[in-house]
Amino acid sequence: MNLHTRFYYLSDSPLLKKQKPYMVRAGVLKTIPTCNYRLKLGPEQLVEDVRGSTEKFTLSDHGFKFRSWSPTEIDWDDENQILQTFLPEAKALLREELGLGDAFKRCEVFDWRMRNTDSSTRIKSVDKGRMTKIRQANVVHIDQSPAGAFDRLHRLLPKEEVEELATKYRVQIFNVWRPLKGVISQWPLAICDARTSTMSDLDEMEHITEEFVRTSYLAKYNPQHRFYYLSRMTNQEVCIFKIFDSAYLNPKDDRQETVGCPHTAFKIEEFTASAPRESIEARIFVFSEY
Repeated sequence: MNLHTRFYYLSDSPLLKKQKPYMVRAGVLKTIPTCNYRLKLGPEQLVEDVRGSTEKFTLSDHGFKFRSWSPTEIDWDDENQILQTFLPEAKALLREELGLGDAFKRCEVFDWRMRNTDSSTRIKSVDKGRMTKIRQANVVHIDQSPAGAFDRLHRLLPKEEVEELATKYRVQIFNVWRPLKGVISQWPLAICDARTSTMSDLDEMEHITEEFVRTSYLAKYNPQHRFYYLSRMTNQEVCIFKIFDSAYLNPKDDRQETVGCPHTAFKIEEFTASAPRESIEARIFVFSEY
């Protein structure tokens, strides 16, 4: 069912013409405000349902793909099962969906997260940071900017290895996003067709933490954006979408569309009493010859 809703976007501000938007994790820096930007609700927008037409959308054309997927059932309270079973299967799925054959050279998971729209829900683990289910992201954004992508690559691999991979191969980042259980009726994922978003829609944002500064993109409203979602998505379905693509950084390339898909969770008013949405996402580097 197609829906109309309003998304949160970055609000224009004179301050942001002088400095990047940033968010400081509580307690890290006490000498500056924890946040220097505001969000605003954009106008009402159409979100088209791809249920029944998922085959029309591809990673190469639209930057995203909804499809069926039945990975091994695991205990989501067990981090070892996530690391040893789910993440390798997510990598295999991505390789299959890209269909690059021998041109596919390598892929590496560099980040993964579980989410729950009920912020009080937590999973007990030695690694509380990773196994804690965090809230949904309800602002239109892209997970990594180009600078953020290469920063994460340098944090993942030795310098010499990064230089070789970045020189020889196309570097992409994809997000593999899947419900954990049941049917998602509240706070589904909306994905923007990458061809309908331009780089001028995006402001690079800094997330300042104890460990490092992560950079992503916040989106500004553009009436040309076209958003899609999969109604009543289940844990037998998955969304794969592009976050970054080094092929779009070629200075000889005059394409204006974004290097990845802006996306956000969004609220469906008629399902406000539904069970919390639970999901997992894995962010994966892909290195290929084209």
